[in-house]
Amino acid sequence: MKWKGMLMGGCALLGLMFMSQAEVSAKTKSPLEQAETLIGTPYHKGGTVPKTGFDASGFIQYVFKTSGSFDLPRKVIDQYQIGKKVSWEKAKPGDLVYFRSLDETKDIPTHVALYAGNHQVIHITLSKGVVKTDVSKSKYWTDRYYAVKRLPVSQKTSDDRLVKDAMKYLGIPYVFGAADPKVGFDCSGFLQYLFEKSLGIYLPRSAEQQWMVGEKVTLDDIRPGDFVFFSNTYKKGISHVGMYIEGGRFIHASRSESVTISYLSESYWREKWTGAKRLTKLKLAKEDPVVSKAATYIGEVPYVKGGTKPESGFDTAGFTQYVYQEVLGIQLPRYASGQVKAGTPVKRSELKLGDLVFFNGTSLVPAIYAGSNQVIHVTVSNGVVITNMKTSTYWKDKYETAVRIK
Repeated sequence: MKWKGMLMGGCALLGLMFMSQAEVSAKTKSPLEQAETLIGTPYHKGGTVPKTGFDASGFIQYVFKTSGSFDLPRKVIDQYQIGKKVSWEKAKPGDLVYFRSLDETKDIPTHVALYAGNHQVIHITLSKGVVKTDVSKSKYWTDRYYAVKRLPVSQKTSDDRLVKDAMKYLGIPYVFGAADPKVGFDCSGFLQYLFEKSLGIYLPRSAEQQWMVGEKVTLDDIRPGDFVFFSNTYKKGISHVGMYIEGGRFIHASRSESVTISYLSESYWREKWTGAKRLTKLKLAKEDPVVSKAATYIGEVPYVKGGTKPESGFDTAGFTQYVYQEVLGIQLPRYASGQVKAGTPVKRSELKLGDLVFFNGTSLVPAIYAGSNQVIHVTVSNGVVITNMKTSTYWKDKYETAVRIK
């Protein structure tokens, strides 16, 4: 049977064997079995769940996701980018069948269905909802036939520990300003929390600040764990960040839903694309004993005026005095004004692990240099913290000097 429609090339996922979803054994229902149970569900523009009804791509996305088979993009045109094109004669149950409008100026798929065998597809229509249609007996659908695509047997997910840890948070709701799974995440808060818990890496808080650190990588060199950045989403400039997990996908806290998985190939993200960064090298250099000791108190010890011990809390100079005494047996002066005179001045460009860095706040504030532009110090509001001198809106312009204690 020869049907109308020009065939448009798509982006196949490389390195994977392709086969029909019906040939894959699964503990849960297959996408085709799941689709059969939904016949009769009404059409609803923008719908993605049975309770409200589906649109075409929402229906297909739902049956694949709930069967545990595949995470598909939301839009028809983006779903079409996934998989390998096959001819109608070689279509197998579980393949995706695409249709287009008859407008010759728009050579793109506008409708998607699930192939059920014997020329039949399961899909959703405006008038009857989810139905099974024999395409060979319908001139309406025959004229609109576009292509058949076969998805990979499965989505390859990296064995990387960081990626596995990230997947544990799928479904955690989006909450602006949040960085705690008990409350929710925003995009940068999710990655900040993940990197600290999984790798012991302390990241800057916002997407803009995270973009300022790490090393740039190209899409050709991208690997699981790299950050992907986007601009002009809800505001101008860099405004969203996610983490690459393999197969052209990234995990992120989406403003429209929760921690979820999306494709870099989706039209929305392609338009907003800014670049990728590798941030794993920001791990604290705990081989240095001073840095290692100081890091144990991050987030654990509060600010206490006059405090000189972790049991009671630290003030700014009490913290640096305590760490140097405990680790090196060096008794620093009690206050920052004395500590800054106790060592040999060093240039900012020549800082080494364990050097004392001083900031000009309301008074002189000492900190311990921890590498990669990071310092460990005490703030009145948060106690012992780690700060990136390059990205912190408060501290980056308050750098005063640094000394090395011998």
